[in-house]
Amino acid sequence: MISEPDWSQHAISSAISPKFLQLFASIIMQQTINEYELQMCIAMLLKLDYEKVQILTAELSYRQLIALLSSSMLKLSDSESENFKEFKYALKKVDEFEQLRNNLAHSIWMHSPEGIAKPGAKRMKTTSKRKAGLKLIEEEFSEEHIELQWKKGNFFIKELKKRVVAVVA
Repeated sequence: MISEPDWSQHAISSAISPKFLQLFASIIMQQTINEYELQMCIAMLLKLDYEKVQILTAELSYRQLIALLSSSMLKLSDSESENFKEFKYALKKVDEFEQLRNNLAHSIWMHSPEGIAKPGAKRMKTTSKRKAGLKLIEEEFSEEHIELQWKKGNFFIKELKKRVVAVVA
């Protein structure tokens, strides 16, 4: 039998700066907000109450949510309208945010090249694809870059929702 230690005697520590970790968590949490807002947009477009939209969307992936939202928006609006063009632009930005979230969540993280607990961090991702073979990706991220991306993710989901509201109003 494995006996667990007294966890109160163990601290959580990281070589990555606390601010970077906070921003990292903010990106992950913002994506959950974005997905909730996508569900609410679908609810508005399809005239569904909260419970019904949850039944419909709870098990959908991000890509499936986007497909349902886009199809619903196309059905109810003119694809040549300025509102729809702005919707597509905002959706592209929301997609970029989701890609950043994936990159953050599915990478190995190391402290900043500047040193332990210094601002920023470095990510490493190994992939093995049929056509490209084994590939190692290393990329540095500044705290300023992560913070800016969080602000953009927060801004563009609101802009997207405004375009949906304009269609159902």
